[in-house]
Amino acid sequence: MKLALVGVGGCGTRVVDQFVRAEHRTGRSVTNGNVLAFHTESQPFDKTQTLTSDQQVLLGDTHPAVLRRDTSPPAPHGEQTSQPPSGSETLTYTDVPSSESDQATSPTGTEDSSSNKSDPDSFGVGGDPDIGAQVAKADRPEIRRALDRIDETDVTATMLVAGLGGGTGSGVGSLLLDELSSIYETAVYALGVLPAGNEAPIRALTAARGLQTFVPRTDSMFLVDNEAWRQDNSAIADSYSSINKMTVERLLSVFGTGERAGTPLSEMRIDPADITRTLNLGGVSTIGHSTMTLDTQSVGLLRRVLSLLRRSSSSVSTPVDATQIKTLISQAVQSKMTLPCEITSADRVLLILTGPPDTISRKGFETGRYLLEEKTETVEVLAGDEPVQKSTELTATVVLSNVTSVPRIDNLQQRAVAAQSDPDADTSVASSAHSQQSYTLSVTDQNSTQSHRDTQRTEFDFGEATTDLDTTDSPDNET
Repeated sequence: MKLALVGVGGCGTRVVDQFVRAEHRTGRSVTNGNVLAFHTESQPFDKTQTLTSDQQVLLGDTHPAVLRRDTSPPAPHGEQTSQPPSGSETLTYTDVPSSESDQATSPTGTEDSSSNKSDPDSFGVGGDPDIGAQVAKADRPEIRRALDRIDETDVTATMLVAGLGGGTGSGVGSLLLDELSSIYETAVYALGVLPAGNEAPIRALTAARGLQTFVPRTDSMFLVDNEAWRQDNSAIADSYSSINKMTVERLLSVFGTGERAGTPLSEMRIDPADITRTLNLGGVSTIGHSTMTLDTQSVGLLRRVLSLLRRSSSSVSTPVDATQIKTLISQAVQSKMTLPCEITSADRVLLILTGPPDTISRKGFETGRYLLEEKTETVEVLAGDEPVQKSTELTATVVLSNVTSVPRIDNLQQRAVAAQSDPDADTSVASSAHSQQSYTLSVTDQNSTQSHRDTQRTEFDFGEATTDLDTTDSPDNET
């Protein structure tokens, strides 16, 4: 499936960059160069490997509340190393040690609360989604010019990627979703990264507000939970690399299906229409994944023997019986999802088997499909395969669409309500949500987001916490 990727903030920039690298490494062609990254801070761009200057969009050049990371040598005697733009508030910061600097612009755009959380919030929009929305509105012409670089005729859908705990991800991302929805007739998806449980409470509040904004504005919202995927009880920064690798691997397993050069045909092959149909219910989606290494050693020896005897080896295949395939599919649906949830709350399911063409037992495939219907308690299970010649693995990928029972989101909402009611949670950011800098989309801006995707879609049920979180007058709360 051809997919345009739009990264926002440190999280989106890093994930999109890694996705393009994975495309090149695996021989898939998903984006065809239709990639953009938006940020209010330039340092994350410097660490990318595949994004060209035309694909990097720096916002907030003239906004008085945006502060850039100082790259000059440290000032003597602990003096301030940079001054805020003229007319701005008195905001000071000092140089950040390299280790903390890396955390501040890490792949997922979040950091462990045990580190100095004020450091990353001193740059860009300072972790404030309201300022992020202001910056995006002021730079709307620049955003529209950048979006013109995406060839909509070359893609089936567009996906926005953002860390929901960050001010740029949630604030700028909200306006970007409005723009994408008003410009494109094709589907608009989003991938959001949720902050871990031990990160600053204000990040939970920002992420909760971001969820309320993103979900109604997308055709489907994929979520990745940092709390579920961080390694043991270590700092979340230590898990960024593995979380990003997992995220990109699963996204490619879904949207990269059939996009390898020379992929053999299959009567059960997944096509973009199957993916679109699975996701067009809206709401929140999550991905499960399981891989089995094939024992090809004995088969390889048999093929060499037959070759020496000048006999055809076309009938020789790696034996994978129906039971093994059923087990693999069961492991995928019961594996740790990108966002752990109650699997019976899914409204629609997509199954993709990837591996050598001669290993996929039709009987095992159908048995696994029935297993998914039983496990998820839904009859809407779409299934297909992706034949990959000479692969040494057989992989099952399961997409659960429009899941509504997610304990992690309930917990996030509770933390957000607590952070909102606690004035000491993070006064530097929380107070700005109620200050004169608070920004609200105009009625005209809000109406521009209405499209064909707004009227016939099931919205995610955020529970009782929704009412409490709607008290802040900002674009992140509009649905």
